[in-house]
Amino acid sequence: MEIFTNFVDNLEANYLVQAALSGVIIILFIASRWVIQKSINRLGNKFSYDLNRTAATKRILTFSLYVFVFLLLVIIWGGDLNNIWVSLGSILGVIAIGFFAIWSILSNIVAGIIIYTINPFKITDTLVLVEKDVTGKVIDIGLIYTKLQDKDGIITVPNNVFFQQLVKVKSKK
Repeated sequence: MEIFTNFVDNLEANYLVQAALSGVIIILFIASRWVIQKSINRLGNKFSYDLNRTAATKRILTFSLYVFVFLLLVIIWGGDLNNIWVSLGSILGVIAIGFFAIWSILSNIVAGIIIYTINPFKITDTLVLVEKDVTGKVIDIGLIYTKLQDKDGIITVPNNVFFQQLVKVKSKK
């Protein structure tokens, strides 16, 4: 760890080296982002994943790559990661308090993530909400709600309903 600390300390004195390393990291970032997106597209086609699922996976991995590159650039330019973690912790604390105040939205988001991860139903499946006597074809699965199409129109169902009620899935096979 001391070698890494000495390397970063020596970098602070030489702006040209910092700029060159930043350029290399940015070029590697662009190339990595391209490779990730192409690979996810290829895997999605190979295993016949839903387009919404592959798009969400690309967004998650690309965001993670952005965060990683940002932290690398902060380290190269002599930034103190402790200050970033303290700031991030404070921001996340305020966000957590806000989420506590709007827990129903948060529960729908968590349910949406679980639906995305577990994949209990997919677009074009017909769902029957037994307790509500609602039947409809899934036309969109969002982060907060899922849209069902029935003979009368579009029904918007909060995602947490799928974990609170009995749901029959009639696949279109």
